[in-house]
Amino acid sequence: MLPSICAAIVTPITSSFDVDIPKLAAHAKGVLDNGCDGVVLFGTTGEAASFGLAQRQATLNGLIKHGVPATKIIVGTGCCSFADTALLSRHALGHGCAAVLVHPPYFFRPAEDAGVYRFFAGLADTLGEAARDILFYHFPEMTGAPISHNVIADLLEAYPSVFAGIKDSTGVIEHTLSLVQQFPTLKVYSGDDDLLWPVLTAGGHGVITATANLTPHLLAEVKSGWHDNTQAAQNAQTVLAGLWNKTLLSYPVSEAVKEIIAHLTQDGSWRNLAPPLSRLSMKQRTQLLKNVSPYMPHLQVL
Repeated sequence: MLPSICAAIVTPITSSFDVDIPKLAAHAKGVLDNGCDGVVLFGTTGEAASFGLAQRQATLNGLIKHGVPATKIIVGTGCCSFADTALLSRHALGHGCAAVLVHPPYFFRPAEDAGVYRFFAGLADTLGEAARDILFYHFPEMTGAPISHNVIADLLEAYPSVFAGIKDSTGVIEHTLSLVQQFPTLKVYSGDDDLLWPVLTAGGHGVITATANLTPHLLAEVKSGWHDNTQAAQNAQTVLAGLWNKTLLSYPVSEAVKEIIAHLTQDGSWRNLAPPLSRLSMKQRTQLLKNVSPYMPHLQVL
């Protein structure tokens, strides 16, 4: 069973741009212990595109070695070539990870349906018998390459046992719900905290979000209480929507999440970012923490 409440975990790094694996493992265990049933390593929030293939493989190895169960890890393996994507995917799946999350190539634009299909088909063919549990990552705002319904339908027909789900990071509820309705065999994840409730109501699978680095317990509360419409679940969804829409979306998300964690833990090294990202300015930091403060009583400090 694929995990449903997943944190797109940020990647702590040293001043020399190496991944701080012990700190990453501790953070992953923290969100898993406090409500998430899965973590996504090297998603957008985890600055995946800024790390090399060897770094990404070594980080997964280290995370598992430090006691994070592979069955709870979804690995972002998308690259500009399906050969590199296949290399990372084979590595992750071979270690028993729950799934791999794959976006289309992001350099050559616009990406047409035929090209996106060939990329995913090439990935499946290259993996061969090892191909399983591939999650589409639909985030055209970042990649410039949408994954259309037609492409998904064609790939599911050609590779019925390979593609297991999709993360929709458009933030457009109508689009997410259309995926749930049209593709009942796919596990549909929202990339936005405020959409968890309606996605679950429609039959979707869950969320993969940046905010889960901070609020895993609230996401778990929504997941456990939405069906019975409990007051706790309603309150949790309200806080999540406010934190996401009124705070994090007003800033570069990876930078903002790392700043909040640095503030909560009093560990300034959390502010380190891989190039080309840069730390928030002092003005941005002050304003971010001011905006977060109304939600702080509801946040669980990890």
